[in-house]
Amino acid sequence: MKNSVLQKKWEELSSHQVVKGFRSIRISSGCIADLFVGQNNEENRCLILSLPKEHNVDIQSIFKENLSIELFKDTNYIVLQLTDNTYFDLFDDLVLSLYHRIKDIAEVAEYAREFIQTFYKWDEFFDDKSHQLLSQDAIKGMFGELIVLKSFVNKAGSSRINDVLHSWKGPYDQGHDFVLDDKDIEVKTKDISKLEIRISSEYQLEKELDKKLELLVVSVETDPVDGTSIKDLIFEIKNDVIDRLGDCSILLKAINQKGLTFKNISEYDNYKFRPINQVKYDCTDDFPKLVKSNTPDALNNIKYNVRISLLNKFVISEESF
Repeated sequence: MKNSVLQKKWEELSSHQVVKGFRSIRISSGCIADLFVGQNNEENRCLILSLPKEHNVDIQSIFKENLSIELFKDTNYIVLQLTDNTYFDLFDDLVLSLYHRIKDIAEVAEYAREFIQTFYKWDEFFDDKSHQLLSQDAIKGMFGELIVLKSFVNKAGSSRINDVLHSWKGPYDQGHDFVLDDKDIEVKTKDISKLEIRISSEYQLEKELDKKLELLVVSVETDPVDGTSIKDLIFEIKNDVIDRLGDCSILLKAINQKGLTFKNISEYDNYKFRPINQVKYDCTDDFPKLVKSNTPDALNNIKYNVRISLLNKFVISEESF
Protein backbone atom coordinates (compact mmCIF):
# COMPACT_ATOMS: atom_id res chain seq x y z
CA MET A 1 0.00 0.00 0.00
CA LYS A 2 1.26 3.46 -0.92
CA ASN A 3 0.51 6.78 0.73
CA SER A 4 -1.77 7.84 -2.14
CA VAL A 5 -4.02 4.83 -1.48
CA LEU A 6 -4.16 5.66 2.22
CA GLN A 7 -5.18 9.25 1.45
CA LYS A 8 -8.15 7.97 -0.56
CA LYS A 9 -9.16 5.85 2.44
CA TRP A 10 -9.23 8.94 4.67
CA GLU A 11 -11.36 10.73 2.07
CA GLU A 12 -13.81 7.83 1.87
CA LEU A 13 -14.46 7.94 5.61
CA SER A 14 -16.80 10.92 5.35
CA SER A 15 -19.43 8.75 3.63
CA HIS A 16 -19.46 6.13 6.39
CA GLN A 17 -21.68 6.28 9.44
CA VAL A 18 -20.35 6.28 12.99
CA VAL A 19 -20.37 2.81 14.60
CA LYS A 20 -19.57 2.38 18.30
CA GLY A 21 -18.11 5.88 18.44
CA PHE A 22 -16.02 5.54 15.25
CA ARG A 23 -16.52 6.08 11.55
CA SER A 24 -14.33 3.41 9.96
CA ILE A 25 -13.37 1.62 6.75
CA ARG A 26 -11.29 -1.52 6.26
CA ILE A 27 -7.77 -0.55 5.30
CA SER A 28 -7.33 -3.28 2.69
CA SER A 29 -8.72 -6.65 1.67
CA GLY A 30 -5.10 -7.79 1.43
CA CYS A 31 -4.66 -7.60 5.20
CA ILE A 32 -5.47 -10.84 7.04
CA ALA A 33 -6.19 -9.05 10.32
CA ASP A 34 -9.33 -6.90 10.67
CA LEU A 35 -7.57 -3.53 10.43
CA PHE A 36 -9.47 -0.30 9.90
CA VAL A 37 -8.71 3.41 9.51
CA GLY A 38 -11.25 5.58 11.27
CA GLN A 39 -12.31 8.83 12.86
CA ASN A 40 -14.07 9.47 16.14
CA ASN A 41 -16.77 12.07 16.83
CA GLU A 42 -14.07 14.73 17.25
CA GLU A 43 -12.63 13.96 13.79
CA ASN A 44 -9.45 12.49 15.30
CA ARG A 45 -7.80 9.97 13.01
CA CYS A 46 -7.55 6.43 14.32
CA LEU A 47 -6.19 3.03 13.41
CA ILE A 48 -8.41 0.24 14.69
CA LEU A 49 -7.51 -3.42 15.14
CA SER A 50 -10.59 -5.60 15.66
CA LEU A 51 -9.73 -8.77 17.56
CA PRO A 52 -11.89 -11.91 17.72
CA LYS A 53 -14.30 -11.77 20.66
CA GLU A 54 -12.77 -14.84 22.26
CA HIS A 55 -9.23 -13.48 22.18
CA ASN A 56 -7.99 -11.96 25.44
CA VAL A 57 -5.26 -9.35 25.18
CA ASP A 58 -3.30 -7.93 28.08
CA ILE A 59 -2.81 -4.23 27.37
CA GLN A 60 -2.84 -1.09 29.47
CA SER A 61 -4.45 1.91 27.79
CA ILE A 62 -2.03 4.82 27.45
CA PHE A 63 -3.00 8.43 26.76
CA LYS A 64 -0.12 10.67 25.75
CA GLU A 65 -0.19 14.27 24.64
CA ASN A 66 -0.62 13.59 20.91
CA LEU A 67 -1.15 9.84 20.59
CA SER A 68 -3.03 7.20 22.55
CA ILE A 69 -3.68 3.47 22.53
CA GLU A 70 -6.85 2.10 24.13
CA LEU A 71 -8.56 -1.26 24.45
CA PHE A 72 -12.36 -1.22 24.17
CA LYS A 73 -13.31 -4.40 26.00
CA ASP A 74 -16.94 -4.46 24.85
CA THR A 75 -15.92 -4.68 21.18
CA ASN A 76 -12.35 -6.03 21.60
CA TYR A 77 -11.01 -3.13 19.55
CA ILE A 78 -7.48 -1.81 20.06
CA VAL A 79 -7.46 1.80 18.88
CA LEU A 80 -4.50 4.03 18.08
CA GLN A 81 -5.75 7.60 18.13
CA LEU A 82 -4.07 10.80 16.96
CA THR A 83 -5.11 13.84 19.00
CA ASP A 84 -3.00 16.55 17.30
CA ASN A 85 -3.77 17.12 13.63
CA THR A 86 -0.35 18.69 12.97
CA TYR A 87 1.00 15.12 13.09
CA PHE A 88 -1.14 13.87 10.19
CA ASP A 89 1.87 13.00 7.99
CA LEU A 90 3.70 11.17 10.75
CA PHE A 91 0.55 9.26 11.69
CA ASP A 92 0.20 8.16 8.06
CA ASP A 93 3.77 6.85 8.20
CA LEU A 94 2.89 4.92 11.35
CA VAL A 95 -0.24 3.47 9.71
CA LEU A 96 1.66 2.37 6.61
CA SER A 97 4.48 0.90 8.65
CA LEU A 98 2.11 -1.04 10.88
CA TYR A 99 0.03 -2.25 7.93
CA HIS A 100 3.07 -3.70 6.16
CA ARG A 101 4.30 -5.34 9.39
CA ILE A 102 1.08 -7.24 10.13
CA LYS A 103 -0.79 -7.67 6.83
CA ASP A 104 0.46 -11.22 6.21
CA ILE A 105 0.27 -12.46 9.82
CA ALA A 106 -2.54 -14.95 10.46
CA GLU A 107 -1.92 -15.70 14.16
CA VAL A 108 -4.07 -13.36 16.27
CA ALA A 109 -1.68 -13.19 19.24
CA GLU A 110 1.22 -12.37 16.92
CA TYR A 111 -0.42 -9.51 14.99
CA ALA A 112 -1.93 -8.09 18.18
CA ARG A 113 1.50 -8.09 19.82
CA GLU A 114 3.07 -6.44 16.74
CA PHE A 115 0.34 -3.76 16.77
CA ILE A 116 1.00 -2.91 20.42
CA GLN A 117 4.80 -3.03 20.14
CA THR A 118 4.73 -0.69 17.15
CA PHE A 119 2.88 1.88 19.25
CA TYR A 120 5.64 1.77 21.88
CA LYS A 121 8.29 2.08 19.16
CA TRP A 122 6.65 5.14 17.58
CA ASP A 123 5.04 7.01 20.48
CA GLU A 124 8.18 9.03 21.33
CA PHE A 125 8.12 10.58 17.85
CA PHE A 126 4.80 12.24 18.65
CA ASP A 127 6.14 14.03 21.73
CA ASP A 128 6.70 17.80 21.57
CA LYS A 129 10.30 18.23 22.67
CA SER A 130 12.11 21.50 23.13
CA HIS A 131 15.45 21.51 21.36
CA GLN A 132 18.40 23.75 20.74
CA LEU A 133 18.66 24.90 17.14
CA LEU A 134 21.50 23.33 15.21
CA SER A 135 24.09 25.53 13.51
CA GLN A 136 24.36 25.84 9.74
CA ASP A 137 27.59 23.81 9.83
CA ALA A 138 25.85 21.03 11.79
CA ILE A 139 22.99 20.95 9.28
CA LYS A 140 25.48 20.91 6.40
CA GLY A 141 27.31 17.98 7.99
CA MET A 142 24.08 16.02 8.37
CA PHE A 143 23.12 16.93 4.80
CA GLY A 144 26.26 15.18 3.54
CA GLU A 145 25.56 12.07 5.62
CA LEU A 146 21.98 11.99 4.32
CA ILE A 147 23.22 12.20 0.72
CA VAL A 148 25.26 9.07 1.39
CA LEU A 149 22.37 7.36 3.20
CA LYS A 150 19.99 8.11 0.31
CA SER A 151 22.45 6.50 -2.13
CA PHE A 152 22.66 3.37 0.05
CA VAL A 153 18.87 3.20 0.42
CA ASN A 154 18.34 3.50 -3.34
CA LYS A 155 20.66 0.53 -3.94
CA ALA A 156 19.15 -1.68 -1.23
CA GLY A 157 16.42 -4.24 -1.72
CA SER A 158 13.59 -4.76 0.74
CA SER A 159 15.46 -7.53 2.56
CA ARG A 160 18.40 -5.22 3.32
CA ILE A 161 16.78 -1.82 3.81
CA ASN A 162 16.60 -1.93 7.62
CA ASP A 163 20.25 -3.03 7.84
CA VAL A 164 21.19 -0.01 5.72
CA LEU A 165 19.26 2.33 8.04
CA HIS A 166 20.90 0.79 11.11
CA SER A 167 24.33 1.30 9.52
CA TRP A 168 23.96 5.09 9.82
CA LYS A 169 25.64 5.91 13.14
CA GLY A 170 26.53 9.58 12.56
CA PRO A 171 23.74 11.11 14.68
CA TYR A 172 24.75 8.98 17.66
CA ASP A 173 28.27 10.48 17.79
CA GLN A 174 29.76 7.06 18.35
CA GLY A 175 32.42 5.55 16.10
CA HIS A 176 32.23 6.28 12.39
CA ASP A 177 29.31 7.72 10.42
CA PHE A 178 28.50 4.43 8.66
CA VAL A 179 29.33 1.01 10.08
CA LEU A 180 29.04 -1.78 7.51
CA ASP A 181 29.95 -5.46 7.69
CA ASP A 182 33.21 -5.13 5.77
CA LYS A 183 34.18 -1.49 6.32
CA ASP A 184 33.45 1.78 8.10
CA ILE A 185 32.88 5.11 6.36
CA GLU A 186 33.59 8.57 7.76
CA VAL A 187 31.73 11.35 5.92
CA LYS A 188 32.92 14.94 5.69
CA THR A 189 30.89 17.68 4.04
CA LYS A 190 32.58 20.81 2.75
CA ASP A 191 31.81 23.84 0.59
CA ILE A 192 32.97 23.27 -2.98
CA SER A 193 35.34 26.23 -2.65
CA LYS A 194 37.11 24.86 0.45
CA LEU A 195 40.47 23.16 0.00
CA GLU A 196 40.51 21.39 3.37
CA ILE A 197 38.35 19.26 5.62
CA ARG A 198 38.28 19.43 9.41
CA ILE A 199 39.02 16.34 11.51
CA SER A 200 37.62 17.01 14.97
CA SER A 201 39.13 14.18 17.04
CA GLU A 202 41.87 11.57 17.05
CA TYR A 203 39.21 8.87 16.71
CA GLN A 204 37.47 9.98 13.49
CA LEU A 205 40.00 8.34 11.15
CA GLU A 206 41.02 5.51 13.47
CA LYS A 207 40.14 2.23 11.79
CA GLU A 208 38.65 -0.74 13.57
CA LEU A 209 40.76 -3.89 13.78
CA ASP A 210 40.42 -6.06 10.63
CA LYS A 211 38.08 -3.56 8.91
CA LYS A 212 38.73 -1.10 6.12
CA LEU A 213 38.08 2.59 6.67
CA GLU A 214 37.01 4.97 3.91
CA LEU A 215 36.76 8.75 3.99
CA LEU A 216 33.92 10.10 1.87
CA VAL A 217 34.12 13.83 1.15
CA VAL A 218 30.89 15.40 -0.09
CA SER A 219 31.24 18.85 -1.65
CA VAL A 220 28.20 21.11 -1.68
CA GLU A 221 27.24 24.60 -2.72
CA THR A 222 24.96 26.80 -0.64
CA ASP A 223 21.96 27.61 -2.85
CA PRO A 224 19.02 29.27 -1.03
CA VAL A 225 16.89 29.32 -4.21
CA ASP A 226 17.34 26.02 -6.04
CA GLY A 227 19.05 24.00 -3.31
CA THR A 228 17.65 21.15 -1.26
CA SER A 229 16.73 21.56 2.40
CA ILE A 230 17.42 18.89 4.97
CA LYS A 231 13.65 18.42 5.28
CA ASP A 232 13.36 17.70 1.56
CA LEU A 233 16.17 15.18 1.75
CA ILE A 234 14.83 13.37 4.82
CA PHE A 235 11.35 13.12 3.30
CA GLU A 236 12.81 11.72 0.08
CA ILE A 237 14.64 9.04 2.09
CA LYS A 238 11.53 8.36 4.16
CA ASN A 239 9.46 7.75 1.01
CA ASP A 240 12.18 5.51 -0.44
CA VAL A 241 12.18 3.48 2.79
CA ILE A 242 8.40 3.10 2.73
CA ASP A 243 8.48 2.02 -0.93
CA ARG A 244 10.94 -0.72 0.06
CA LEU A 245 8.79 -1.76 3.05
CA GLY A 246 11.45 -0.60 5.49
CA ASP A 247 11.01 0.52 9.10
CA CYS A 248 10.77 4.32 9.14
CA SER A 249 11.15 4.41 12.91
CA ILE A 250 14.87 3.62 12.47
CA LEU A 251 15.32 6.82 10.45
CA LEU A 252 13.16 8.79 12.87
CA LYS A 253 15.12 7.60 15.88
CA ALA A 254 18.40 8.60 14.23
CA ILE A 255 17.39 12.18 13.43
CA ASN A 256 15.82 12.46 16.89
CA GLN A 257 19.32 12.13 18.34
CA LYS A 258 19.98 15.63 17.00
CA GLY A 259 16.64 17.03 18.17
CA LEU A 260 15.07 16.77 14.71
CA THR A 261 11.51 15.59 14.16
CA PHE A 262 9.19 15.58 11.16
CA LYS A 263 7.38 18.46 12.89
CA ASN A 264 10.28 20.84 13.67
CA ILE A 265 12.53 20.13 10.70
CA SER A 266 10.94 22.98 8.71
CA GLU A 267 12.79 25.37 11.02
CA TYR A 268 15.89 24.67 8.91
CA ASP A 269 14.35 25.43 5.51
CA ASN A 270 16.53 28.54 5.22
CA TYR A 271 19.58 26.27 4.87
CA LYS A 272 19.63 24.80 1.36
CA PHE A 273 22.48 23.05 -0.41
CA ARG A 274 23.21 21.63 -3.81
CA PRO A 275 25.47 18.55 -3.85
CA ILE A 276 28.25 18.88 -6.43
CA ASN A 277 30.41 15.77 -6.09
CA GLN A 278 31.75 13.18 -3.72
CA VAL A 279 35.21 11.61 -3.53
CA LYS A 280 36.01 8.41 -1.68
CA TYR A 281 39.46 7.85 -0.13
CA ASP A 282 41.15 4.76 1.30
CA CYS A 283 42.18 5.52 4.90
CA THR A 284 43.36 2.03 5.75
CA ASP A 285 47.16 2.20 5.40
CA ASP A 286 49.48 5.22 5.01
CA PHE A 287 46.75 7.84 4.70
CA PRO A 288 48.01 11.05 6.43
CA LYS A 289 46.16 11.25 9.73
CA LEU A 290 46.60 11.79 13.44
CA VAL A 291 44.82 9.05 15.35
CA LYS A 292 44.93 7.65 18.85
CA SER A 293 47.16 4.75 17.84
CA ASN A 294 49.92 6.95 16.36
CA THR A 295 50.04 9.83 18.85
CA PRO A 296 51.49 9.94 22.38
CA ASP A 297 49.11 9.13 25.23
CA ALA A 298 49.68 12.60 26.66
CA LEU A 299 47.99 14.17 23.64
CA ASN A 300 44.21 14.20 23.33
CA ASN A 301 41.30 16.20 21.92
CA ILE A 302 43.24 16.53 18.67
CA LYS A 303 41.78 18.65 15.86
CA TYR A 304 43.40 19.29 12.50
CA ASN A 305 42.79 20.10 8.83
CA VAL A 306 43.55 17.84 5.86
CA ARG A 307 44.44 19.36 2.47
CA ILE A 308 42.29 17.55 -0.11
CA SER A 309 44.55 18.31 -3.10
CA LEU A 310 47.34 16.21 -1.56
CA LEU A 311 45.25 13.03 -1.28
CA ASN A 312 45.08 12.02 -4.95
CA LYS A 313 46.93 8.71 -4.52
CA PHE A 314 44.32 7.56 -1.98
CA VAL A 315 41.28 8.18 -4.22
CA ILE A 316 39.05 5.12 -4.67
CA SER A 317 36.26 6.73 -6.70
CA GLU A 318 34.75 10.06 -7.70
CA GLU A 319 31.14 10.86 -8.49
CA SER A 320 29.37 14.03 -9.66
CA PHE A 321 25.74 14.72 -8.83
